[in-house]
Amino acid sequence: MNTQLALLVALSSVTFSAVAAPSFYGEIDLSIDYLKEDNASGRDRDVTELSSNNSFIGLKGDQKLNERLSALYQAEFTFYGDDGQSGSGDSFVPRNLLIGLKDQQLGTLKLGKIDTPVKQLSAQVDTFNNYVENNADIHGIMAGETRIDNSVVYETPSFKVGQGQVDAKVQLATGEGEERIKASKGGYGVSGRGLSDSWSSSVVYSDQKFLAGVGYDKAMPSRFLSRGFLNAQHQEVTAASNVIAAADNLRAIARVNLDSGVSLRALYQVSEIADTQAGEKPAQDLTVQNIDDAQAWLVGAEYKLAHAQAWTVKAQYSQNTVSFKDTTADYELQQVLAGVDYAFSKQVKVYGHAGYLSIEQAAQEDQQFLLGTGFEYKF
Repeated sequence: MNTQLALLVALSSVTFSAVAAPSFYGEIDLSIDYLKEDNASGRDRDVTELSSNNSFIGLKGDQKLNERLSALYQAEFTFYGDDGQSGSGDSFVPRNLLIGLKDQQLGTLKLGKIDTPVKQLSAQVDTFNNYVENNADIHGIMAGETRIDNSVVYETPSFKVGQGQVDAKVQLATGEGEERIKASKGGYGVSGRGLSDSWSSSVVYSDQKFLAGVGYDKAMPSRFLSRGFLNAQHQEVTAASNVIAAADNLRAIARVNLDSGVSLRALYQVSEIADTQAGEKPAQDLTVQNIDDAQAWLVGAEYKLAHAQAWTVKAQYSQNTVSFKDTTADYELQQVLAGVDYAFSKQVKVYGHAGYLSIEQAAQEDQQFLLGTGFEYKF
């Protein structure tokens, strides 16, 4: 279905007085970014762009059915505030689209197109999430940042533990008979036939000062050999086409909020190409088939100024190393980002950022430089 038509259907379907009024929400985030590429191939790039940084709109709501049970729904779409359309020409691209039931004692069941629990972990620690059209965050350099079609998600009720709580999620996806991973608008479909072929899960503990979580993907579509800020513009230091491959990802995160206004963040992840199952065709790209594993990590910090709390300064370092089964040299990415935010309110802020990314393999090296400023409005 055309996404513009899908949005109109979603808008009209929730206007009937028989259901509770929906919440209309979203975020508009645009930045002006100077991007400079110094490539080993000699095809350098030096450009200033207006970036639509994962701006989105959505509708969500719930309807109480009885003392314990509620029905819920969500229809969320990315939109493009720079040129009005995505690279595929769509003005609206679906994000999380779902319907579900929530029982206060048994938990929540959701059906639809939904971010994996592993992907949701990164938003808790990636302080540059969605910057530069979602390429200056960890999405630009490591696996595990995936939204999945045709999936079922179960979320447990929150369990009180000490001064905090524990929340767990599991997502099961069906390939509906597809022999290979299939790209869709705003997400990916898995390969295989049954709900047990591909799945994702997470467990998170949180209290007022501390958060820790671990997640695991089994045969979930993931990007290997990513290319950073200017992701997919052209070939980089290798001949790999950066295809999506089924991956087993193990991700752990932690965040500590100190009394001084400092927030410390960390992430560690190991990714491997998943074994091919019966009836499933392997990735067509030979370089991807030759990948042994990928090990990635991130450390970052935010500091809200004590005597000027509208201001926040932040910095982050992340890297990813992909190793191969043969004598192919490791593919290494190292990314440094720094920035400052000024919040007019909880909804409105302006910000600036700078970054450097290197992509190395043997004697070849690409370097990407970034400098930008942006404006964000949440509603």
